[in-house]
Amino acid sequence: MSKDEQIEYYRFKINEHFPDLNPIDFAVCGYLTQLGSTKNCSSLGSLKVALKKAWDDLDVNYLRASYPKRLMAVIKAKGGRFTSADGRAPFRTSYVFMTAENRKTNEKVQTCVNYQQFHLANTPKSIVAESYETAEPRHLKYWSELSRSTRLCPLPDSTHSLLDSDRSNDVVPMDYRIDGGDLCSHQFTHNDTAFRKAAQATVNAVKKYLNASTALLIMDKKRRFVQGWSDYLFADFYDPNMDNINSIPTFYMYRTEFDKISQLATLDEMNRDGLEIRFFRPRGPPFDYSIVAIWLIAMTCVTVGGFWANHRMRNGKDLHALLALNRDQSETEREGEDASPSFATKHANAISIVMMMVALCAVLMLGYFFRPVLVFIFNILLVFFGAASINGCIRGFLSNFSFSEHRWYNAKIEWLPTFGGKHEYTYTSAATVLFSLSVCTTWFFLRRNPYAFVLLDLINMALCVHVLKCLRLPSLKWISILMLCMFLYDAFMVFGTAQFTSNGCSVMLEVATGTSNCKTDRNGQKAVGENGYPVPPVEFPSPEKFPMLFQVPHWDPMNECLDFDVDLGFQTTILGLGDIVMPGYLVAHCFTMHGFSEGARILYGTISIGGYGIGLIVTFIALSLMGIAQPALIYLVPCTLLPIILLSICRGEFRKIWDGEVMETEHERSRKEMLRKISSESPTSSQEGDETPQNPFSHSTTNGPANV
Repeated sequence: MSKDEQIEYYRFKINEHFPDLNPIDFAVCGYLTQLGSTKNCSSLGSLKVALKKAWDDLDVNYLRASYPKRLMAVIKAKGGRFTSADGRAPFRTSYVFMTAENRKTNEKVQTCVNYQQFHLANTPKSIVAESYETAEPRHLKYWSELSRSTRLCPLPDSTHSLLDSDRSNDVVPMDYRIDGGDLCSHQFTHNDTAFRKAAQATVNAVKKYLNASTALLIMDKKRRFVQGWSDYLFADFYDPNMDNINSIPTFYMYRTEFDKISQLATLDEMNRDGLEIRFFRPRGPPFDYSIVAIWLIAMTCVTVGGFWANHRMRNGKDLHALLALNRDQSETEREGEDASPSFATKHANAISIVMMMVALCAVLMLGYFFRPVLVFIFNILLVFFGAASINGCIRGFLSNFSFSEHRWYNAKIEWLPTFGGKHEYTYTSAATVLFSLSVCTTWFFLRRNPYAFVLLDLINMALCVHVLKCLRLPSLKWISILMLCMFLYDAFMVFGTAQFTSNGCSVMLEVATGTSNCKTDRNGQKAVGENGYPVPPVEFPSPEKFPMLFQVPHWDPMNECLDFDVDLGFQTTILGLGDIVMPGYLVAHCFTMHGFSEGARILYGTISIGGYGIGLIVTFIALSLMGIAQPALIYLVPCTLLPIILLSICRGEFRKIWDGEVMETEHERSRKEMLRKISSESPTSSQEGDETPQNPFSHSTTNGPANV
């Protein structure tokens, strides 16, 4: 059977049962059937198999070329959605602007309303324009031209026509909830589930009796209805029981806001098209700028941390920790020079990595089963560790200026009790500590505020920079092993655990965000209650996000419509601290490798920063294409690690960077110098000294990270 014959066959089968189903509906229903979502196409019944076969067999572009007049939109399968050539992309939230203007007095009111079909990709610009100027004017008119009633019941009988005039360009305000004691209202109130049909019945009546183009459903804020919850409008609001494809465009607004609009004109002026209504939603940027902000934050952390670590090494600020580490090792080795090293000493790095991975898994499991307790504990810990990091960054920054050597800067607090010790605390250190604590405690008490993410991001940036400038890993070998372990850990906890949880939500995502409903319906909505209704955040126990996250609000032109009393906050793009610190270890190592010239360190460090930036971009592209949370480390690890390995191979330095070189202490240098003198003075000693003396600190590369 040719494609033309297939098209005619399937069109015949569809039209035989549903003569009103046009080719666009056919393509859309076929697509939804393929996805397994048959809510809008469930009435097709036995044709489901035929629809799926039709969609699988037919080339949509060929179908479009064959019937250009019948197909009003180009239907394409794309990322789980269908798009329209003359429509707008799905909106992130249901908010749109509505303006009402009295054409006689030019008095204008602009407010925010919620658009029922916001998730569809074929919203024509004639319904929701991109600006006020390009929006199509409509006219606000009541259900009856004789009163300002917004009640549906009683319905007009067959002898009472409401079509005395052309209402095709009208916006008709109607009550969202239907109640009352008459027969018309009874069908929507006779039990606890009948109310679900009310919105669809109202919109159908507006279309049937008035042939109006748009329905405006009026909601009473905080009203408790049949099932006990309160009515709210919020960013993700829509009525899941409405047929979005076949219904006329539907908008929602609060009655208090509608009353302000209705006062702009008299009933007579409204009947004479005197109150003009426009719906529009400004086009957002080509991509979400919050991703750019997250990228800049992450790049700032690894870049500043890497160069700061390099600066500390060049100025000898890491020497005291390295010397202490090597001194402890030398003492241990001198005590048992002839004895073989213990298992713990020989495999110290491997044991450290295993213990760290076990600890990470344990913390994640504790967070999964006891999340509120663990979040509170981490909030407390962030106050102290965040304050220490801010203090360390401020003190480290100020130490680079000449005034840090002045007497007034180092003045000690003599009156502070020392309990037998020395006066080591200075006024400047006390000031920076108090400032750091004040920042962190302010965040702790205001962390539920919608704008608290600003302080949280600053604290986490200081924490990342402080860790990267101070911590060291001994060699590329152990960094690679650690990053590989984190690669597997991140991938399994995001993708793997979703296969074992009862709600299909990954353990990592649920612990980080508190989201316990990861399944989406055909509209891509997540925050839905037991009966399918989106739950307002104010009515739902909103869990706190883990504090070890960077958060930046989505760059949405409709953010000004957010009602923080209901929405409680912004929708945000997030990135975990581990996605910065783990690759950042490699960046800091490249900037501080011993045995390399300053130019080589800068080269390796710069390449690692560039690879990290590219890895983040790949992560965000994957997030955009897949539409689900991504384990960032599966992209960051190869993009950061592979360029360093390839560069070292090209430069012939792979073995040197892989095994690492230990920084010699003064003790080592003295001992080697003494051995050289002995070998040069005595022929016997010289003969014995041909063999390279054993470095008593050669095992220092097997020790874990040194906290400087």
